[in-house]
Amino acid sequence: MSGPQRNSIRATYDSRETGPRYHVTARINDETILFQYPINDPFISQAVTVTWMGLLRNLLRFRPLRVTVLVGGGAEIVADVLELDDNQLVPDSTRRDAFGSHINEAIGRHQ
Repeated sequence: MSGPQRNSIRATYDSRETGPRYHVTARINDETILFQYPINDPFISQAVTVTWMGLLRNLLRFRPLRVTVLVGGGAEIVADVLELDDNQLVPDSTRRDAFGSHINEAIGRHQ
């Protein structure tokens, strides 16, 4: 291993026990072709296959083929991922409460 070792953060769940906590949804021209398919992590490579009929139908309508891939998860796991950034203020979190308390102190209000 080269370079300094990375400090690991405390895990908030074990996917071997909970199962996949992320999901992917894929759409072509606003038509859902894959809905909340469970995945193990949010770092994915998604391939979308368009049939010749689908491509021809799009060409005849003179529309561009728009592919949308959405990666999501349950509210708790999304909050966990967002809180990896110290700048995020996730609702109902200790970080947000501390920030709010600091702001209230700064303007002279106490809770």
